[in-house]
Amino acid sequence: MNYARKTSQLIYRRGIRTKVPTDSITPGTARKKRIHFYVTAGVLGTYGAIRAYNGDSLVPGGAIRFSRSLLIGLQISWDYYWSLLGIPEDSDLYNVIQKDVHGRCADRLVQGCLKNGGIYIKIGQGLSSLNHILPEEYTFTLSRLHDKCLIRSSDELDKLFIEDFGSTPEQLFKEFQRDKPIAAASLAQVYRATTKDGRDVAVKVQYIDLQDRFDGDVQTVRAITGLVGWLHPNFKLAWILDYVENNLRQELDFVNEGKNAERCAKDLQHLKYVYVPQVFWDLTNMRVLTTEFIEGIKVNDKRKLQDEGLNLADIDRKLITAFSEQIFNTGFVHADPHPGNVLVRQSKLDGKAEIVLLDHGLYENVPKEVRSSLCDFWEGIVFKNYNKMQKHANELHVSDFETFAEILSQRPLRIESPLTTKTSLTQAELSYMTEMAKRRFNLIAATLKAMPHNLIFVIRNLNTVRAIARGHGDPVDRLRLIARTALRTKYGIISMLRFDLMMWASNLRIKLLKVYLKFLTFINRAPDTSHLLKNLG
Repeated sequence: MNYARKTSQLIYRRGIRTKVPTDSITPGTARKKRIHFYVTAGVLGTYGAIRAYNGDSLVPGGAIRFSRSLLIGLQISWDYYWSLLGIPEDSDLYNVIQKDVHGRCADRLVQGCLKNGGIYIKIGQGLSSLNHILPEEYTFTLSRLHDKCLIRSSDELDKLFIEDFGSTPEQLFKEFQRDKPIAAASLAQVYRATTKDGRDVAVKVQYIDLQDRFDGDVQTVRAITGLVGWLHPNFKLAWILDYVENNLRQELDFVNEGKNAERCAKDLQHLKYVYVPQVFWDLTNMRVLTTEFIEGIKVNDKRKLQDEGLNLADIDRKLITAFSEQIFNTGFVHADPHPGNVLVRQSKLDGKAEIVLLDHGLYENVPKEVRSSLCDFWEGIVFKNYNKMQKHANELHVSDFETFAEILSQRPLRIESPLTTKTSLTQAELSYMTEMAKRRFNLIAATLKAMPHNLIFVIRNLNTVRAIARGHGDPVDRLRLIARTALRTKYGIISMLRFDLMMWASNLRIKLLKVYLKFLTFINRAPDTSHLLKNLG
């Protein structure tokens, strides 16, 4: 195409705009940047191969996974560079071609994650929940990583079970459906089975080489994030990996996961609409976890939920309340509540939604003092009390309270009016959040690094639940529900009721204002106020 032969400056400038002014980029600078990239890639490739040594024997998989990751990154960069070369960004053609590129690159990411396995899949799962930032082509395609993706050889199962139990799966269970895994997590596959005494169970079996390759894979990801940070100083995020490495390592211990599940069940036992499957300890060890099998609908399967007569608002209200209880009350927070780990079924008590929580391998402990400051900060978000937000952000070692508030709530802080009744974002607000992620990434990264690091997984929890609610159409006021639980936890039921009264009064004022605006328009005493009414919710 002719446009492919035009100047490359348009696309190149977009890629480095956050680092230096575009008018300072020269062909020589660009050439040096590319040379630095390829030299660094070669050095890191050698480094990855060296890290692949395990004792005196070479483990080639580590070098292969590193090379594959680097190659996919180069392919994605080149696809965007070449496909959009010289096309005006404000043209329809640009949007059409960009969507195609998004789709191709998302497929590359998924295939790379599947081939690499392990923590790569976990990273992909995390990206799939960023539907407020990433294009739909990415979030939709990456969502495939949540379930039924990976395949393992049959002899691997036998080898692992014989090593751990001295028996094959068929010898240990009355029935074991090895040919039909019901789920594929990032660290394991899940099979349906029947115990000797006839109980239906789900058997989670870790990939046999995962323990051995974990250190090498972590070093590979650390090397790649180091490369990104070197090329783009605003994207230095290796410290996050340093923090989460220990948490990820704990996920490799399925005995620990079983204990987490039992603590979660105990912590939330007062919420009768939350259920955690029972652990069968006689069939559980470090690499195999056996739990009660539960039939349910994935929480993001909107059509199936509605077909079963389940109310989306009821589901979201219960889901948000349960996780808010963990964040602000117990401090023991499920850090990986992606849709594959949350099922919904009809409750035997009232026929309404019951939330079933799965996969308890990754949890975060949040200290009481952090929960206390976070509670007050969240109240400040809801009421747009900037002084309150600043005070309690300082307690959390964060100076930029506005960026912190927008990270937590995933809503613009100053665009919408305080005490709004809206549950979903307007197009302007969505655009603002997307641009914030692109242009203020350095502020976001600085805020994340400054805050207590045990909030990293809390933010992941909040963001994942937000994505689920958005997929349902945002039927409930998420921020208000979280604030209610936070205030009840710290200050008691009276404070929560006071909060509810203030919200009720605010909503009433907004409704009266809407009626007044409509009346003024009706009697021709005001211009069209539809845009104001839309913003009011």
